Amino acid sequence: MDFLKSPSLKCATLPTPLHKLEALSGRLCTEVFVKRDDLTGSAMGGNKIRNAEFLLGDALQQQADVILTIGALQSNHALAIATGSRRLGKECHLFLSGELKGEPSANLLLNQLAGAHIHMVSSPSDRHTAMMKYAADLSAKGQKPYPIPLGGSNDIGSQGYALAFLELQNQLNKLPHKPTTLIFASSSGGTYAGLLIGKALTGSPVKLVGIKVDLDPKPQEVICSIANALAGRLGISREFEPNDVRLESGHVGEGYGIPTKEALVVLKEVWQSEGILLDPIYTAKAMAGLIDLSIRDEFANERLIFLHTGGSTATFSFSPSVFTSGLDAQD
Repeated sequence: MDFLKSPSLKCATLPTPLHKLEALSGRLCTEVFVKRDDLTGSAMGGNKIRNAEFLLGDALQQQADVILTIGALQSNHALAIATGSRRLGKECHLFLSGELKGEPSANLLLNQLAGAHIHMVSSPSDRHTAMMKYAADLSAKGQKPYPIPLGGSNDIGSQGYALAFLELQNQLNKLPHKPTTLIFASSSGGTYAGLLIGKALTGSPVKLVGIKVDLDPKPQEVICSIANALAGRLGISREFEPNDVRLESGHVGEGYGIPTKEALVVLKEVWQSEGILLDPIYTAKAMAGLIDLSIRDEFANERLIFLHTGGSTATFSFSPSVFTSGLDAQD
């Protein structure tokens, strides 16, 4: 696809591997593969590296000298932007919300090591306003700020997952033909939007199923808005509507960032059987969704692809008691 170009900035190690999860496939009596986007290379890997390539490349083209973004305390996106910004020699400011307990750990610690300036914001609803006010102050001083939305989820960042879908389709073309469903964690919508565009570009029959990991009341509208903006950017005559988006909401639990007992059990199972570390916020919930839907025969005679979107470092932000108590309740 000539009009879907590679990013002007290279951060990721691509293509990421696609391989079968033998133990889980045996347990579910279904072929389960994993797309290892936890191995994208830079900043501990993860899906946000693909977005960051386009976003930071655009920041360079705009001749920005300060990069700003928002997120939760342990945001994977914030870490990708912090490390990428500093590699470019750009000042980086992160506007983060969440309760800091004890010393910084996991992604927050890595952000500090990257030299990012951390601005704690009292509420998620205030993060964007705080960032844009700071950006305006920088502009008034003659600087050129580049603010990036939550998750890097806009028509620029989501190009990363349009290309990722093309990458995956090339890998699937080397396997025997079989109906296939791609399952992944979905939150701010950029990954799903990019995958929609990639699917449209290729005409692929692969089905997309997002597993919700937060309580956003209208995620389908957000995903379609991003996808339609990207379609416009690429000159694609396609308009996406909410019924084009399949999201499963039964695995959110109490809300974003709060592990569920089933997710903790799945995290342990995949670590022990496959040597692959999930995280309690995104990927363990998504894998719990895949297992639940498979057990309910949602995907009879299909091949399942689990998109591992990374974020495993967030596991180390939780107290060990979270895992032992949650697992004891299920064992």
